[in-house]
Amino acid sequence: MTYAIGNDATIGIACLGITHPHTSGRVKAFQRMPNAKVLGAYDKSPLLDPFVEAMGIEKRTKEEILADPDVHAVLIHPKSYLMADWAIEAMEAGKAVLCEKPAGRGSTDTERLVKTAERTGQLFQVGYCWRYAPSVDKMQEVLRKGQLGKVLQVRAHAGCSHGEADTDHMRQPGDIGGAFYVIGCHTIDRLLLHFGMPRSVNARITKFDGVMPEAAREDAAGAILNYDDKMITIDFMSWDPLPWTENWDVAVYGTEGVMHARPMPASYKLYSTGRHGLPEGWTEWNETSFPEIWAVRKTVYSPEIAEIGNPVYFDREAAAFANSLRTGAPSNVPAQQAHNINLILEALFKSSSQDGAEVRF
Repeated sequence: MTYAIGNDATIGIACLGITHPHTSGRVKAFQRMPNAKVLGAYDKSPLLDPFVEAMGIEKRTKEEILADPDVHAVLIHPKSYLMADWAIEAMEAGKAVLCEKPAGRGSTDTERLVKTAERTGQLFQVGYCWRYAPSVDKMQEVLRKGQLGKVLQVRAHAGCSHGEADTDHMRQPGDIGGAFYVIGCHTIDRLLLHFGMPRSVNARITKFDGVMPEAAREDAAGAILNYDDKMITIDFMSWDPLPWTENWDVAVYGTEGVMHARPMPASYKLYSTGRHGLPEGWTEWNETSFPEIWAVRKTVYSPEIAEIGNPVYFDREAAAFANSLRTGAPSNVPAQQAHNINLILEALFKSSSQDGAEVRF
């Protein structure tokens, strides 16, 4: 690893791309961080001028940012077709990278990212921010300790809210899918975090004729991840009516217990037989409620999709990135994870195109 910069140095951060609606949330997270400074942004979009004005940062060229020795890391936040190219440029210029998911347009892009991160030794972290919920950490702990016994079945539900499925952001030309691809990838990240790669998948990813806006892509999806010792089912709806992620739930069923965990507002519900170090019966936990919702309002620099208002997950994500940058610790969400998620998504869309046929890895 070549990216450790020490605990006392001020981390310089800059943006390559600002059109993703998560950009302002991540910039503000680093602006709140002690010993960190945001040193400008670049994008070809006309939204750059109102963005830098609102963030109080400098408009710069890509070349200036990549040549600046005070910039230690870049936030990659353009449209998906530019993510891999700009991230690779940054790593080759000696910069650490925090890249918005899905980190490219598919497995061809993420394979390039894996190879570049390995070759350059630079820190590369993917922006799967929903995994930073304490409820996710608790589920990972319970599974690692085997406290649910033998896990045989897992069910996961997620959705896309605020009508975002009918925005240009969810129907970029060349992307393999819409809301299920752009938002559903968060759930696949979490399932791979907990359980690793499956041996095969089946899926139905559906657009219902005449039901929802014609230009939008998939309306609902159902998928199966097949393992040698368990089955995981995923269901996803593109038109979630709820404003947070109240419907997002991963439920794990074992021979000695059951656990449900949701990311925001973070909560879990755990049943145990009492045989593996947990109290018998049901235990419920909720994180303190947040006063500010996830997606707040549209702005002059985010005119299509509301910018993110709640800072908690971006602060936790930024802290993990800064820790790796300062200490040389491995990436919390490495390029290989982004690659595996894209392999899963491509297999799911392939299975759906073949009437749900099994696709093996």
